[in-house]
Amino acid sequence: MSTTAFRNAVISSMQDQSASELCVARLTDESFRVGPSMDDCEYHAFVDGAYAEYTDEPERADEIIASLASNYVSVISEGIDESNFEARLVVQLRAESYAHDVDASDDASLVARPFAGDLIAVLMLDSAQTLAAVSASQLADHGITEDQAFEMAKANTRSRMGDVLVDEYRKINFLSSSNGLISGQMWLPETCDGQSADAVYFLYDRNGVMKVGLDNPLGVSNLLSVANGLVIQGEAMTSSVVRCKNGQWTQLWPTRSADFSGANPYQPG
Repeated sequence: MSTTAFRNAVISSMQDQSASELCVARLTDESFRVGPSMDDCEYHAFVDGAYAEYTDEPERADEIIASLASNYVSVISEGIDESNFEARLVVQLRAESYAHDVDASDDASLVARPFAGDLIAVLMLDSAQTLAAVSASQLADHGITEDQAFEMAKANTRSRMGDVLVDEYRKINFLSSSNGLISGQMWLPETCDGQSADAVYFLYDRNGVMKVGLDNPLGVSNLLSVANGLVIQGEAMTSSVVRCKNGQWTQLWPTRSADFSGANPYQPG
């Protein structure tokens, strides 16, 4: 089953399980917007994690699809569970376009800060069922300032990360986490400080990071080549490679003066 077919099967299962017809807007092969009506169609659903589970155990397709659909229907009908709010605040990196896709109203604006390249650090509420962006109004409801929330998120992101899995291919380390929060590891201060090793990073998926040390020029070249291909094909979640050097995050590729069509992906900026 392709990713698109899997996504459509989840949508169909959600419609079957919902007490009323749902509003659905397909965004990508792995995501869609959904809600109880056209006036309230702002829940963002992602199937990439469940699809990976399906590819590992295809005989469980029906079970995996029904379970994911049930979780999303529950969130839509009951709303996001905000219990234990402070302990569940985490930060995840997303592309700048994520903020536009969410299309939140002014009173429910995302709480996000610039990171490096096209990446932003988004404050989110973690749970077993979903990972939901946190709004400024939610923070106000809980009496928490933005600075306090980002400070709380440091310890929470560490503790809720789960096991970090590392695979190596073509001298590139591919990182993921058992709880799907790997992009938050990039954001943590210890990842890029005066004691950390200089390295290049590419966030290609919500739970997928490529990493190569700057002392590994062949690995860096391979990473830039892979990133260039994924970006051109529209298959990467973000469109810039960033580096940590001397405790500072900067954009490595593409160079600020170049566009994708003319940039040499192997020439650091």
